[in-house]
Amino acid sequence: MSSKLHFLGTGCMVPTKERNHLSVALEHNGSIYLFDCGEATQNQIKKMKLPIGKIKKIFISHWHGDHVLGLSGLIQTLSNTDNVDKIEVYGPKNSKKYMKCVLNSSFFESKIPITTYEFDPKDDEVIEIIKNKKITISCAKLNHSIDCLGYSFKENDTLNIDIEKAKKYGITQSPVLARAKLGLNIEHNNKIIQNKDLTYKKEGLKVSFIFDTRPCNEIKLLAENSDYLVMEATYIYETHKNKAEEYDHMSAKETAEIALEIGVKNLIITHFSQRYKDVKDIENEAKETFENTTSTHDLMTLKLKKN
Repeated sequence: MSSKLHFLGTGCMVPTKERNHLSVALEHNGSIYLFDCGEATQNQIKKMKLPIGKIKKIFISHWHGDHVLGLSGLIQTLSNTDNVDKIEVYGPKNSKKYMKCVLNSSFFESKIPITTYEFDPKDDEVIEIIKNKKITISCAKLNHSIDCLGYSFKENDTLNIDIEKAKKYGITQSPVLARAKLGLNIEHNNKIIQNKDLTYKKEGLKVSFIFDTRPCNEIKLLAENSDYLVMEATYIYETHKNKAEEYDHMSAKETAEIALEIGVKNLIITHFSQRYKDVKDIENEAKETFENTTSTHDLMTLKLKKN
């Protein structure tokens, strides 16, 4: 099944007519993973006709309003949506306290359990927060004015059968090949065949989400070699470098330099300051350093593929 990124909001502190507060949905294998939930996110979900009931996990980068003001409404809707049996919210230190405030902000009747998980990574530490047979989701701390996390979503690598190698051993369609895909050596014609002689590794898709931050080593540790890096480019370096430094954000040039340094395949920039009516100049600045850059707009969908 194909994976997609849906950009529900691409603005920052102040929403505009064209840009909602930040929120990105990753659709993968029948589930939707939501990264940040700015004001009116659920309206954007409806505009894009996404199956809202497939959102079970919400990842919060930090608790500035433009990244979370849509949580209350979305959770209320999810808690009354068929086929949603639970909601999980992941975020930085103190997320449990803030979620309690969200749920106490109005009369809130939820029919399903809502669980909040909070993480406080150390410097230069990457924490795996979800790991199963198919995917691994990790987080690391970023360099922002309050506790802030970046996230990476990684399909687990798999072993595939090299058909030509199998034929050399006289193995075609055989149940023993299923054992090889599990990483095991197999026996055939009274001989032990090493797993490495029959298989090759297929690397899984990696998508990283780096929102509000200044440059830091944790970005590299978390997002290195991503197929897609979704990252803020709030300002134009040439004209507002001082603003980026003052408010702990990134310029397009700085974002592109990081993408180049850490070996990502595709840079997707978002979280644009409301001062820019047209973000073409932001995109052009990033492309001067990292050619494979795409700027985002609200209600945009991007199909993903392993590079």
